[in-house]
Amino acid sequence: MKTRKHALLLSALALLSLPFSACAEKWSELSAAQQQILAPLSDSWDNLPQSEHKSFIGVADAYPKLSPEKQQRLRAQIKDWAGLTMEQRHRAREKFSAFSKVPEEKREAVKRMVREQEAQSDKP
Repeated sequence: MKTRKHALLLSALALLSLPFSACAEKWSELSAAQQQILAPLSDSWDNLPQSEHKSFIGVADAYPKLSPEKQQRLRAQIKDWAGLTMEQRHRAREKFSAFSKVPEEKREAVKRMVREQEAQSDKP
């Protein structure tokens, strides 16, 4: 379960790096389509940093172009992200940043190592 959650967070962070088209300062300024896609963030939207607004708007704008499977995965990722504390989000960003610096040919080995470490930490 932890591995899936980490993978979802990494994917969500990757999606946050998509280009953005506009920046809404308030939830009420988002389009109806953006609000529907970003609904899990509605309660915290007005307190998010502007940089997250921009990133999530980019995610919402890219959403219609995704396959149904990717749309479903994105919705789950947004829901997971919305459930994280600010500290957990900060750690996830740090992990994503560190992971993105790993050369592509070594990423699978890093993923395998993390899975093994998580499996060991899950054991009683």
